[in-house]
Amino acid sequence: LLSGTGAENDSLIKTCCRMQWVQLVVVQIGLLIYLSKLDCFGVTTSTCTPLCFKADCSKAACSCNPDTGEIFCESCVSRNRLPNAQYNYSQKLRFGWLLDGLAFNHSRVHIRVENFANECHAEFLHIFDGDGIYSKRLGSLRTSFAQNAALQKKEFVAESGQAFIYLHCETACSISGLNISYRFDSCLDECNDNGICDVTTGTCECKDYKGPSCKEPLCRRTCSSTFGKCQNVGEEEVCVCKKNYQGPYCNITSGESVWKVVNEKMPYGVASHAVALVNENVWLIGGYTFSNVERLIVLKYNFEKNNWSIPTTIAAPKNRYGHTVVEFENNLYMFGGLVSSVNITNELWKLDFVTMTWSAVLTQNFYGSQQPLQVTGHTAHVVGNVMLVFFGLNPFLGFTNVVQQYNFANGTWSMVQTSGAVPSATFGHTSVLDNNEKVIYLYGGYRAISSSAGEIIDEMYHYDIARRRWKLLRSSGLPSVLHSAVLMSGVIVILSSYSKDNSNPKCKTFVIDSALKYDTECGTWSKMKMPTYLSATLSRYGHRALLYKESMYLFGGFTGTLMTDVLQFTPGSCSYNRAKDECLNSEQGVKCFWYKSRCMTSEEALQQIKVEKRGGSSTIEKVCSYTGIGPPFSCSMITDCAKCTSTDVHPCCWCGDRCSDDCPLGSEISKPEHCPMTVNCSEIYNCLVCSTTNHCIWRLNEHQVYACAEVKSFETTLQKKFMKDDFTVELSNTGDTDDCKICSTIHSCQECAKNGCLWCATTEQCIDQNSHVTAFLYGQCLQWTINADECSVLTCSSILTCDSCLHGGTSCGWCDDGSHTGLGSCMRGSSNGPVSWIESSGRYETDPSLCPSDRWYTTDCPACQCNGHGYCMNSSTEVDDVEEKSEPYKSLQCLFCGDKTTGEHCERCIDGYHGNALNGGNCSACECNGQATHCDPFSGQCFCTTKGVSGYNCDKWDFVALFIDLLCLIVFLFFFFLADRCEQKYIGDPRNQTCFYELTVDFVFTFNLNGEDDSHITRINFVTRPPKENTDVSFKLTCTGLLNSQGKVNLTVTSAAFGINKVRRFLIGSVCHEVERRFSAEEFSFGTDANTTFFVFLYDFKTPIIIQISFAQTPSVDWMKFFVTFALCFFILLVVAFALWKIKQRFDVYRRRQRMFVEMAQMASRPFGLVQLQLPVSSSPRKCPKPIAIEPCHDYRAAVVTFAVRLPTGGGPVVPNGQSGLAVASALCLLTPSQLAQLQTPPQAVQRKRKFKSPSCLFSS
Repeated sequence: LLSGTGAENDSLIKTCCRMQWVQLVVVQIGLLIYLSKLDCFGVTTSTCTPLCFKADCSKAACSCNPDTGEIFCESCVSRNRLPNAQYNYSQKLRFGWLLDGLAFNHSRVHIRVENFANECHAEFLHIFDGDGIYSKRLGSLRTSFAQNAALQKKEFVAESGQAFIYLHCETACSISGLNISYRFDSCLDECNDNGICDVTTGTCECKDYKGPSCKEPLCRRTCSSTFGKCQNVGEEEVCVCKKNYQGPYCNITSGESVWKVVNEKMPYGVASHAVALVNENVWLIGGYTFSNVERLIVLKYNFEKNNWSIPTTIAAPKNRYGHTVVEFENNLYMFGGLVSSVNITNELWKLDFVTMTWSAVLTQNFYGSQQPLQVTGHTAHVVGNVMLVFFGLNPFLGFTNVVQQYNFANGTWSMVQTSGAVPSATFGHTSVLDNNEKVIYLYGGYRAISSSAGEIIDEMYHYDIARRRWKLLRSSGLPSVLHSAVLMSGVIVILSSYSKDNSNPKCKTFVIDSALKYDTECGTWSKMKMPTYLSATLSRYGHRALLYKESMYLFGGFTGTLMTDVLQFTPGSCSYNRAKDECLNSEQGVKCFWYKSRCMTSEEALQQIKVEKRGGSSTIEKVCSYTGIGPPFSCSMITDCAKCTSTDVHPCCWCGDRCSDDCPLGSEISKPEHCPMTVNCSEIYNCLVCSTTNHCIWRLNEHQVYACAEVKSFETTLQKKFMKDDFTVELSNTGDTDDCKICSTIHSCQECAKNGCLWCATTEQCIDQNSHVTAFLYGQCLQWTINADECSVLTCSSILTCDSCLHGGTSCGWCDDGSHTGLGSCMRGSSNGPVSWIESSGRYETDPSLCPSDRWYTTDCPACQCNGHGYCMNSSTEVDDVEEKSEPYKSLQCLFCGDKTTGEHCERCIDGYHGNALNGGNCSACECNGQATHCDPFSGQCFCTTKGVSGYNCDKWDFVALFIDLLCLIVFLFFFFLADRCEQKYIGDPRNQTCFYELTVDFVFTFNLNGEDDSHITRINFVTRPPKENTDVSFKLTCTGLLNSQGKVNLTVTSAAFGINKVRRFLIGSVCHEVERRFSAEEFSFGTDANTTFFVFLYDFKTPIIIQISFAQTPSVDWMKFFVTFALCFFILLVVAFALWKIKQRFDVYRRRQRMFVEMAQMASRPFGLVQLQLPVSSSPRKCPKPIAIEPCHDYRAAVVTFAVRLPTGGGPVVPNGQSGLAVASALCLLTPSQLAQLQTPPQAVQRKRKFKSPSCLFSS
C-alpha cells in the first residue's frame, strides 16, 4: 500500500495490463500516478475488479494472459505497480517503485515505513536515494527493523529528489505486509510538531527541543530538578546528575542498571567491524558500509573526551568486515574477514602504534600445516602469547569448527586438537574470555543443517584452555547470530538477535529485541529488562561490544541502516541492596554476593578477603534458586556421544546409539575419550569435507539435492592447493563418481546453479546455498537464483529483447538504436540512463554517453519491437515519428516482416529457415539435402520427412536401425540355425537420392508412426527382390490413419528382362487405403538372374498412421501330386501303426511271464517248518479242524492259516498207488481275540477265559 500526501484523484489512477516500474509525482495538491509508455489500459469501472494487473477487464473480471490462475493477474517479474489498495501478492515477485520529484522540481523525498511484515527473514525492503539500485542505499529493512522503524516513525530522506524502493518476494504468506507513506519537500518527521519547517532547506527551527527533527527535549524540560541540573546552553545542554542518581534525566538510582546513548557522531556507519580497547581508547577497525570504501576504516574513540577521531595510518590494506582485531604488546593484529565483500582472506595484519604503520604478517594464501584457514564470522582472543581463533566460514570448507592458534613469539600457525563436546561448525557466534578461570564461553551462531539450508542456534559451550576440552552448557531458547557479549562479575551480558516461527511454518520473522544474561556459576539464563526509550535502538546485529570501567559499550551495528552511535550499559550497584534477598536475587545485570552482612560483587568480596588476610573465614553466600529461561534439559535430546558425555548441565551417558541418564549395566560410555571415532556422512554439508572423508561421497540424492552419502568401499586421492585467487581439487577414485565442485571457485551463473550453488547477480558471486543468509546479511544481494534457467535474465548484456530486459529485474534498461525497428541493447542502468563503473568513486554512475536519453527505456518498450526486421505500423500508415503514448499500444503492430522472419514482433524465422531472429539476428535456410522442408527454427536440425533418413542435415541412415542390424548379425553368427538371414534395413544414399527400407519376402511388416520423432515424417520408401523363379508375387499395402491422411502410393518395377525399357510403373498416385496386386511369373521374370526389383513409394501421408506391407511368393497347388502324396502318407501311417500294435502285444506277454517268475520266487522263499501228523485209523471228518500253522500279519489283525487235508480216495480205503493222500491248504483269515491272545500277549493284558471261535477266513488255497 503506497499512500501520498494531498487529496488523491482516483479518476487519474488507471489499471495497467502489463504493470512495470511506477513513477509517482505530486502535482500541486493532488497525486498523479502514471506509467510512461503503457502497453494497454483497462479503465477501472464499477463492474470490473479494480485490481486487475496485466488483464482484460471487458468481462467484468480479470482475464489473465497468460493464464496464471490468479485473481488479480499480479504475477510480474519486475517493475510492478502496487495500487492504492490492499491485496495478497503471490510468491517469487519483484516489486519496484520510483518516487520521482525531479520532474516537478522537488528536491527531497521523505519516506516512512508505516508497517512491514514480509514472509522471510532473508528478504529485505531496499530504499535508494536516486533513480535505481545503483544509487546510494539508504536502508535495507528486514521485518523487525521495519517494525521498529514504524514504531519510531523513522523517516528516510532522499536528498536527490528521487527515491527507489525495491522488494523481492520468494514466498507468499498471509501476514500484515507493506505500508509506506511519502512526502516531497518537507522536513524530517515534520519537525515532530515541535518546530517550524523551512521547506527550502529542509531544516527545522526548534523551540525547547533539539535534534534535526526537534525530537529530543532540551534539558530544562526533562532533567529532574531534584536529582540533577542542566549545564551548557542550547544543543550542548546536558543533565548532570547528583550523587546516587544516573540516566539521561537523572531519574534512575545508581542501584539500577541503565542504558544510554553516549555518542551519535561516529564518522562511518558500520557493521561487522572489529573493536579493541587500548588504555582509554577504542580502536574501531574495518566494517561493512553501504558506500564502497577502498582503504581500511580506522577510527578511534576516547572514553574520557567522548569523541571520535580518524587516525592517519600508513600502508593500510583494503577495507574488510567479518574480521577480528586483538591487542598484543601495544600492537593491533587484524585477522581474516571479507575483502571487497567477496573474497574471504586469511591475511594477518599488524598495526604498530609507534609508527602507525600497517604491515602484513601473512601475505600469501598457500595451503599448508603452518598456514591458517581463510575465515570470516569468527572470534579471537589473546591468551598468554598466543591468539586463539574460533570457527568461522571458509570459502572451501564451508562452516568450520576448527580452533586455530597463532604464536606471537615465533610467528607460527597451528590447529588446536580439541576434545569433548566439540561444537558444530558455526558462523557469527560470540565468545568471551574469563581470565580468572582461563576458560572461554562460546554462544549462538549460524550452522548448516543441509547442503541447502542452515539455522540459527542457541547453544552455549565452555572451553577449557589448558585441557583443550569443550563442555556443553544449558541453552537459552533464544537463537542468536551476529550478537555481542561481555563478561561482568560472573555474568555474561548478551545483546541478542534471534528468529522465531509464526503460525505458518514456512514464514519466519527476524526479531531482535532481547538482552540476555548468563550466570556462569549457576549456569542459568535470564532476560534483562529493556528500557522503553531505547528498545528500538537496541534492535541490531553486527555490532561490537567491550567492557570499560564496569560498563558495557556497544559500537555501530545494523538496524536496516548502519548505526553511528555508541551505547553504554551500566549495571546496577550491589551495594544499594540492603536486604539479603534483594542482594542474592538482583537482576540489574550483575551477580551479587552476601558477605559479612553486606552486598557486593564477587571481585569486591574476594578483594575484601585478601585485604583482611583471613582466607575467607566468613562464608560468601550466593544463590542459584531463581528460575531461568530456556528449554528444559534432557539427555535424550543429544545425538552425539562426545556431547552426551561432556555436558555440564546434567550427568548423561551414551548407550550405544542414544544419550540417556540411565544406561543398561555394561553398555554405558561416560567419558568422551571412550566414544567411537566415527564420522556420520549425512551430517557433512560441504563437498570438500565430504570428498576428503574416506567412506563418504558427494552426489545428488533422490530429491535431486547434493548431499554427502556413505559408500562401503571408496578410495580417494586428494591433491589440494589453497591459492589466493584459485583453489583446485584434483580427485580420483575407484568408486562412484564424485560430483564435488566448490561453489566459491565458480565464476559463471550456469555452472554455479548446475552444481547446487547459489548465484548472486548483484555481486557476481557463487556461494553455498546453506550460507545464503550469512553471506548477504546486510542486503548486498538484490537478485539471486539457484535455477540455471534463470541465469540468462540476470545478466543485462545477454538479454536480446526489450521485454525480457525490463522483466529481468531492476538492474537493466533498454537502449533503442533509433531505427524504429526494435533494434537495441540491454545494459546496466536505471531510470535516468545507463550506468558505468567509476573506479575513482568505487560505484556505478549514470553515463549519458552510452545511450541518448530519448532512446533510453526503463518503464516500457518502444512500440511493436520488430527486432530489426520490420517497422511499426497502424492500420494504414507508418508511425516512425509518433510517440507510442499517443495511441494505445495494441493498435500498433509489426507488418511485412522481412529477412525471412515472422511473428507478432518478427521474432522467429519462417518455416524452412533457422536462427535467432531476436534483435537483428539472421535466419539461414535449412540444409536438409532435399530430405526435409522444415528444420528446428533455432538449432537448424532438419526434420527429415523420409522414414529411415536421419542426421543433423538428413544425410545419414537411421542409426538405430543400423544398430539393430548389427545385433541381428551377431545373432546370425552365433545362432545361424535360428535365423534365416539378417539384412540391412535401410539402403541408399540420402545425399544423392533417398533411403529405402528393405523388405523380406513372405513377411508382413508393420510401421506404427505415432511417436514424437515421427511427427515430421511424410514419406517412406520400400524395396524388395523376389528370389523364387516361376512363382507369382502378391503385393499388399494397408494404411490406417486419420481421414484423408493415408497418403498416396507409387509402385515401380525394374528388371533386366524388360529389354530397353527396364522400368515399369504401377499404382501411380493411388490412395493408400487398402491396395492389393498380383504379379504373374509368366509376365515378370523373378529370381536372381533377372534381378527384378520392386520399389514402393508412399508419400503425402500425415502421422499418426499405421502402415502394413508385404510381398509374398506362394506357388500354385498340384492336386494330383497332393492326393498321391496324401495316399502314400496314409498307407505308411497304417503300416507303422500295425507294426507298433504287434510290438506292444509281444511286450505285454513278456511282462506277464516275468511277473509270474517273480511270484513263484517269492512263494518259494516263504518260511517253512516240520510238522508230525497223527492219523487215526478210523475217524470222521471234522467241521472245525485245527490249523497246523498260523502266520500273522504285521498288525495281528489277520494271518495266513494252514491246515492238513486228506485227499479223496475214490471210494477205496486209501488213495491209488503213486498218489499222495494228504495236502496242505492255506487261507487268509481274520484273527479273533482269543486267537490273538494265543499268538501275542499285550502289555498289562488281563487274561480271560473265552470260548474259542473259529477264524473267519477270507480266502483259501
